[in-house]
Amino acid sequence: MELHDILSHESRRPGFQLRDAAKLLYQNEFGGGHLISDPEAALERLKSEMAGCEKTDEPLISELGNGVARVNLSPAAGRISPETLCRIFVLSSKEISGDPESFKGKLKLLYDLGFDRAEVDAFLTEYAAAGYPMLSHSESYRAANRPAYRVISAEYARFFDVFSNLDRLSRFAGPVVIGIDGMCAAGKSTLGKMLAEVYDGNLFHADDYFLPAELRTTERLSEPGGNMHRERLLSEVLLPLERGAPVVTRRFDCGKMELEPPVEHKPRRVNIVEGSYCLHPALRDHYTLKLALRTDAKTQLGRLKARDPERFYDYVNRWIPLENRYFEACGVFPAADVVVET
Repeated sequence: MELHDILSHESRRPGFQLRDAAKLLYQNEFGGGHLISDPEAALERLKSEMAGCEKTDEPLISELGNGVARVNLSPAAGRISPETLCRIFVLSSKEISGDPESFKGKLKLLYDLGFDRAEVDAFLTEYAAAGYPMLSHSESYRAANRPAYRVISAEYARFFDVFSNLDRLSRFAGPVVIGIDGMCAAGKSTLGKMLAEVYDGNLFHADDYFLPAELRTTERLSEPGGNMHRERLLSEVLLPLERGAPVVTRRFDCGKMELEPPVEHKPRRVNIVEGSYCLHPALRDHYTLKLALRTDAKTQLGRLKARDPERFYDYVNRWIPLENRYFEACGVFPAADVVVET
C-alpha cells in the first residue's frame, strides 16, 4: 500500500487531527526509536501497557510503509512476551534511520487530507519552527481510538508467528534448537540472523556443511538432499546441543574444498540452524521448532537475480530443481511446525 493510501485510510478514524497525520508520517520515515533512551525503562513501560491495554478490534500488524509497521498491543498481548517485543523494538530503532529532507517532503501529503489549507499552513509553520519533533497523538484521537502499539521494522513484523511460537517454548527446560529450511531466496538467512539477535542465540549455517569431494559418489548425489553433509551437521552441532555441551564447528570452504579451523560456540538457551536441507528426515527430530520458508516463483526469481546475477542461471537450472526434488521427496513443508510465506 502506498503512503498516500495508508494516510488516507488512517485519516478516516474518529478524532483524527493534523498532528496524528504528522505522527504517522514521522513514524513512516524514522520508526519509533525516539522512545528508547533507556531499554530497561522501555521494557517496564511496555509490560505495564500490555498488562493494562483495553481490548480493541485493531489488527495485530498495521503497515506504515517504507519498511515500517505498528504492532498493536491489544491483539499482541498473550501472543508475544514483552521482553521479545521490546527487544524487537530496540533492534528496529537501530535499523531505521530516516532522512529529514525526505520527511519534509512527505509532510506535503497533509494538504491532501481535506483540512483547511490555511490550517495546514499554520501547522507546518509551527512544526518547522519547533524543529520537526516527534509528536504525541491528539487528545481527540486518543479518546476515540485508545492507541497502544510499538513501531518496528516490517521485517520483524512478517515473522511475528515465529516469535510467538518461540516465546511459548521458553516455558520448557533445556536448550531450544530451531531449524530453518525452505526455498532459496525465501529469507532463511535473514530470519536466522534476526532470531539470533532477538534471543541472543547461536547461529549455525547448513551451507557450511556442503558435501566434501570424497563423499560425492553417484549414489549419494542421487539422494534428495544428498549434497549436504548431514552426518557432520548432526555430530558437530545437533547432538552436542541436545547435551547442552559446547559446539565446535568447522566451516567447509567450497573454493578450497577443505575444512577451515575449528570454532567453539558456548551453550546458549536458543540455537538456530538455517539453510537448505537442514530439515532432512535424518535431522528433523533433533529440532525443538521446525520452520519452513517459501515464496512464489516470481518473487524468488526476482530476488535471486538482484542478489546474485552472475549465478542466476545456475540457481534456475541446478539448485532450484534440486531443492524442489528434496522438498517433495522428504515432505519438508508438511513436516514443519510453522510454514512462513515470504
